[in-house]
Amino acid sequence: MQDSPQSSRSLFERIHFQSIDATDVERARDFYVEKLGFRVERDAPYGDSRWIFVEIPDAETLLHFNDVDEIAPQDTPALVLVTGNVDVACDELERRGVPIHMGPDDAPWEPGIRWAMIHDSEGNLVLIQTVKS
Repeated sequence: MQDSPQSSRSLFERIHFQSIDATDVERARDFYVEKLGFRVERDAPYGDSRWIFVEIPDAETLLHFNDVDEIAPQDTPALVLVTGNVDVACDELERRGVPIHMGPDDAPWEPGIRWAMIHDSEGNLVLIQTVKS
């Protein structure tokens, strides 16, 4: 059976949103906006909580805060963000009061990658990396 011209293309265009756990969705919203530079795309009442989406300016994928009672400690990142220069980003994050959990350092898993990790306001592990072409 031959592939049709459309079968070599993905069926999907992009990721609309990714959920990340938050025990306090408003605190998470404020952290991502004030500390990481996201902007609020949507914030509306949703039952006893809020329906909040934030976005990186000029990006297409939204981040949604999933209201949970608790967040278990993590060994792997809940979110991976790309920046043009991880060292500069870490300096700015520290200036904004965000402690750097690990790094910045060269990635042993892939040449050309520099990385660092932070925890967000909810305790989620966030990987920040620079990907060199």
